[in-house]
Parts: sequence; structure tokens; C-alpha cells
Amino acid sequence: MREQATATARKIITDIELQKHLMFYRNLLDSLPEGVIIADGDLNIISVNEPSETILNISRRKTVGEHISRFLPEEITNLCTRAVNEERVVQENDLLFRISKDSSINVECTVSPIHGNDGKMSGLVIQIRNTEKMNMMSIISRNCSLEENYETLVRGLAHEIRNPLSGIKGAAQLLKGTLSKTEKNRCSKIIIKEVERLKDLVDRLVKPSSVSTQHLMSVDINEILIDIIFLESNLRKNIKFKHKLDITIPPIPGDYNSLKQVFINIIQNAVSSIKGKGQITVSTKWVTDYKIRNKHTVLISVKDNGTGIEKKDLKKIFTPFFSSKKKGTGLGLFISSQVIAKYGGIITAESAEGTGSEFKIQLPAS
Repeated sequence: MREQATATARKIITDIELQKHLMFYRNLLDSLPEGVIIADGDLNIISVNEPSETILNISRRKTVGEHISRFLPEEITNLCTRAVNEERVVQENDLLFRISKDSSINVECTVSPIHGNDGKMSGLVIQIRNTEKMNMMSIISRNCSLEENYETLVRGLAHEIRNPLSGIKGAAQLLKGTLSKTEKNRCSKIIIKEVERLKDLVDRLVKPSSVSTQHLMSVDINEILIDIIFLESNLRKNIKFKHKLDITIPPIPGDYNSLKQVFINIIQNAVSSIKGKGQITVSTKWVTDYKIRNKHTVLISVKDNGTGIEKKDLKKIFTPFFSSKKKGTGLGLFISSQVIAKYGGIITAESAEGTGSEFKIQLPAS
């Protein structure tokens, strides 16, 4: 009996140690900046790290055990087949990965065989990097002169400052009209919030280190959207605003001002795409069958029936300084994509010229 108990205890200790090792290697893969997918020799997925979920808009919970061809494009599947057949590292530097019907990104893919102690190949490591995701300041420093850097900085600041000022102006204009006491209180609160946003921006300019030390707070996404819709719907009488907000969604960990900037950018882009009368629908909902960073997500959708985005422009809209507007800075959607990525989320756009656009944002819930 004693020997059996000892053997059982040893097995439990071994299982615990194994779990610790597995958790260590999982955390290690999740901490990498690039997507890493591990597959067996038959190209069935064994493991997917967190950056893969963000870059490729896939869920590791759904992918594990499935063949890679179900979730990765044909070019990457062919690359994996080559690595298996030739038993060597293969790489492609410019592959188009389609995230949704009308949205895609360029990726670099490296596939490396895994060999066991016996020298036989037992699987593959697939490394995927988003080649479009570049730091804005590195682009500026590489391509711009000092004078152009200054101009870029001013344009960026103008874009950041313009939105809070527009909110203050809009709320002040509404206060001049005939409003109920409740609506006047709401306008006053919006003005105070927008002034605080401006103060926060100035503080960050005076003391840049405050950006890196920003602490995450619980942000009510519905509250942000309701404020924006209230202002825009009262100021834009030619546009009908509809909202379908799920009151059960939890707060999002993030910075209130940064996230508000994102949704103002996207909703105002929808407004500017509508010529004459139109409609904008804003919705939020739980996404329970999909996870980012091992957390369920909140989906925010902004859909309009405006002029839409040309197909050739759709893949450029999140790049810095690209704008189809005459007076656009080309920074709104770029800044928005950077903020969403900072909080571990995903932003995509679907559009057809002449029928409107839909922007979707998924953020990990707290």
C-alpha cells in the first residue's frame, strides 16, 4: 500500500511539474511580438499564441486540432507543405492575408520543421509577422526632413485637439436651443468631459512620460457611444442615428480619453461619408464564441449607408497620412488602430463603393 501511495504521489508531482512547464512555454509564446502557430506533421494545429489571434483575427480555442487550411490562406498552407516535403525552413516576405470579405493585411511568414531526438520531423513552427504594422515615428524619421517632422507633429496635434473642441462647440450650441433640464445637464457634462480631455492632452505634451505610465481604468463603452450619438444626432439633422447597445457588456480596461477618441474618429468618418440624408447604426454586443488574449470580447460596430470606400483605398485606410478627404490629416484611423492594438483589440473595415461601410472593433473584456 505504501509503495502504491508513493507511486501515486510521484505521478501527481510529475503531472504538476508538467503543467508548470506547459504553462511556462505557453506564456513564453504569448509574450512574443509575432504570431506563432505550431502544427503536427499532418498540418493539424497544436498551439496558437495570443499575437496570432490579434494579427490573423482567429481564435485559438476554435483552431486547435483543426487543419491549418481552415484558417490560413492557401499560400501559407502551400508553404507548410513545402517545409514538410523538403524538411527545411521556407519563407515568404509578402503574403496577402484576408481578414474579412473586404479587409486584408500583408504578412511575412516563416515555416520551420521541428525534429525529434531521433532526427525525424514531428511538426512545424509557423511564424507570422504583420509587415504593415510600423511605428509612426520610425516612418517619419526615415522619410521626412526636420521641417516635415515639425509639420507632421503640428498636423497630429491639430487632429487630436480638434475633436474635443468640436464636442465643446456642439454641446454649447445645443445649450442655446430649447432643451429639457435633463438634456441641458447632459450637455454640461459633455463640455466638462471634453475640457478634461483637452487638459489630459496638454499634460501629455508637457510631460510625455505620463503616456507610458497611464494606468488602465474600467471604461463603459456604451456611455462613450451614447454621449457621441447624443451630440451628433442633435447637430446632424440629415442623419438618422440608430443604436443597439447591449447593456450587459462589461467595462473595458483602457484609457477613457483614448477610447473616446477612437469612436469619435470612426463615427465622424461615417458622418462625413453621407451626402444628403442617411443613417448610421451603432451597436455593441458580447462575443462569447471567440476569444482574444484568452478573454471574451466586446464587439462594437459602426455602420453607415454613405458613399463607401473604393476597393483600392480600403487596404490603406489604417496607414498614416492616407486620406481621401481634401482637408483630412490621414491620422484619425491610424491613431485609432494604434489605440485598439495597444489594448489588445482588433479593428477591421468592410465597405463597398456606393453602399456604405462598417467598422468593427473587438476589445478584450475585463
